[in-house]
Amino acid sequence: MSRTFKFIFATLALALSFSFTAIAQETTGSIEGTITDSAGAVVPGVEVVITSQAVGTTVGFRRTTTTDRNGFYRVQQIPPGSYIVSTTPTAGFGSATTNEVRVELGRSTPVNIALAAGGENFEVTVTADPLAIDPTGSQIQTNLSARAAELLPKGTNFTSLLTVAPAVRNEPLSGGFQIDGASGSENTFIIDGQEVSNFRTGTLNLNNNIPFQMIQEVQIKSSGFEAEFGGATGGVVNVVTRGGSNQLRGETGIEFRIAKFQGNPRNFLRQTNFPGGTVAEYIPVAKDGGTDWFPYMSLGGPIIKDRAWFFGSYAPQIINIDRTVGLYGSNINPATRQITNVNTYAFRQKNEYAF
Repeated sequence: MSRTFKFIFATLALALSFSFTAIAQETTGSIEGTITDSAGAVVPGVEVVITSQAVGTTVGFRRTTTTDRNGFYRVQQIPPGSYIVSTTPTAGFGSATTNEVRVELGRSTPVNIALAAGGENFEVTVTADPLAIDPTGSQIQTNLSARAAELLPKGTNFTSLLTVAPAVRNEPLSGGFQIDGASGSENTFIIDGQEVSNFRTGTLNLNNNIPFQMIQEVQIKSSGFEAEFGGATGGVVNVVTRGGSNQLRGETGIEFRIAKFQGNPRNFLRQTNFPGGTVAEYIPVAKDGGTDWFPYMSLGGPIIKDRAWFFGSYAPQIINIDRTVGLYGSNINPATRQITNVNTYAFRQKNEYAF
């Protein structure tokens, strides 16, 4: 009995430790502001309601708070997305509504509202994302929302857009990304609060390079980030995936990449020393053939309306490689500097990979 109790206690302790680790990571943003009257005086005791807003759907997020004696309010732990901030009528003041309030990952969005006197109701519509400064953070970061990703040229996976951030550049020799000049092995990749960096190389494995159909927002921190990301000596790439809503919605489609439309590979020359002389091998690299296919489908909806939702996505990657390789050997006479062909052959291979 004692051993059973110890085992259960140890299991719960281990599960809680992993839970707190995930909670400590940054997966939300916040909204804050001050409510004033038309003369600029603060208005305490005003009820502020924040509800989610999305094109063609109704997401079930709703949070209510009340301004303090300084007319200030703050709502934390809001998932990234678009929201409506509204106030309820109070003594001597009407209600106000602000649409299209953009909440970004790891940032506080200021929304200040001036109430009209005399019980008048009015609505403020924001048609573009405001370039507001977050005074509560010192980190340098770039946020890419799902809406911004749709408008930018990109590949099929989220890492194809990382170089949009000013501090990021490709590091092709190691398969990573330099952030603020640091090597790719010094970065940290986090998806939904869980670090997914390769423990040996520090880079991102292919199976964690998830497609855009599952992405809600991507955040690239280059410097000044919080202590919870202290394991990174380069940069931090933080990803939050999409969730469901109160309406059953889905999408499907297919993308493709034709190999013949890609750039030409580079040919190379290799020399090998043998007792009878030097053999130069000229290896021409022909352009690959084949077409890569990237189908995708996703579905999300409510489990319990306004309380629990589901979202699933399936996006396989089918890579077709049709490659012909030629190898030509030549014998070089050091005295006459004449080249004599010794063999010529070529072979063709065709492979298909699915991820």
